[in-house]
Amino acid sequence: MAPEIAGRLTATASDGAVDVVVPVQVSTGGLDVAAVNQLVCTAAHAEVPGGLPADEVDVRIHENGTRSTPSWTLRCGAGGNATPVTG
Repeated sequence: MAPEIAGRLTATASDGAVDVVVPVQVSTGGLDVAAVNQLVCTAAHAEVPGGLPADEVDVRIHENGTRSTPSWTLRCGAGGNATPVTG
């Protein structure tokens, strides 16, 4: 059984990207790797403006229930694993 997370998760699509706001701190293990992979790949495969393939959509994870800066920018890889965007 998955642990309960207090708070809301929201996702907002923009041109070639999705901003996902989670109510926990991802960097300290508030979400496990499988959960992050699922969130990123689900968001990347949604209807995102810009017409990019899912593996080119930037998914920005914002922590602690706010649109944090900086965010974690990830993409969904071919195997369904989230990978960091570098550069």
